[in-house]
Amino acid sequence: MIQIQTERIPRIIAMTNQVGGSGKSTSAVNVGAQLAAFGLRTLIVDADDQADASVALGYMFPDQLEGQKTIYHCLTEKGTKLDEAIVPALAGPLGAEGTKVIENLFLVLGSGEMENAEQHLTSAMNREMWLKKLLDPIKGEYDVILIDCPGSLGLVVIGALVASNEVVACIKPGFKELRGLTRIEQKIELVREEFPGADAKLVGVLLVDVPTHRSAGAVWDDGKKMAEESYGDLCLPPVRRSPRIPESYAHQKALLYFDRAGEATEDYLKVVKALGFQRQK
Repeated sequence: MIQIQTERIPRIIAMTNQVGGSGKSTSAVNVGAQLAAFGLRTLIVDADDQADASVALGYMFPDQLEGQKTIYHCLTEKGTKLDEAIVPALAGPLGAEGTKVIENLFLVLGSGEMENAEQHLTSAMNREMWLKKLLDPIKGEYDVILIDCPGSLGLVVIGALVASNEVVACIKPGFKELRGLTRIEQKIELVREEFPGADAKLVGVLLVDVPTHRSAGAVWDDGKKMAEESYGDLCLPPVRRSPRIPESYAHQKALLYFDRAGEATEDYLKVVKALGFQRQK
């Protein structure tokens, strides 16, 4: 009897905020590593011009890899397909002794050239569809696709929202940061109204870099209360502040491979479970 292999229908999640330094890349990398450990074939799309997700997953200088395409090539070079920019995620620097390939986790290599993406997209046809068109041919190969967005609400992010069906807003606890969520919600609603078939919705508010000592606790308590009052069940388990997070980035390893029993590692596991993912049998 011939078995017909059905195509995956992935969850496509945009990790976003309108400002940089809000924990988007850290969260994309560490949520992705947990998902891969769950047995889910996971792709991280590094669309941020800082390319932090690429660095964290082993590729310190993605633009300098000879013969290797990046997401910027896919955006700007006609005929370049997204799978040409996909590389295995690594635990450790590329080429270093002891570096390992992370099973089930893949990366669309980022590029510092993405700082010019807005300028390129301004004059492009169907500019808001840029990422959807790149993802459509390959998305059936993955269970989950995480898009690490830049810290803005420009054309790159609009393209990510059009391509996604879920959005997780990553923010630091504080009044200013929580106010910024309103703009993200407005942008999601605009995308749903303007683009037929676009169905992105906010599924989670992730507070990151949460203080764990009393001197900063008041800020956190106020931010947490405000988030819960405004977003209720959308509030995901928070990620506690930990020196292991920047250390893991410096060692180019996801937390799961750098500090397996650490608090922040545990927090990201809780986030993955709160998003409804289950370990595969």
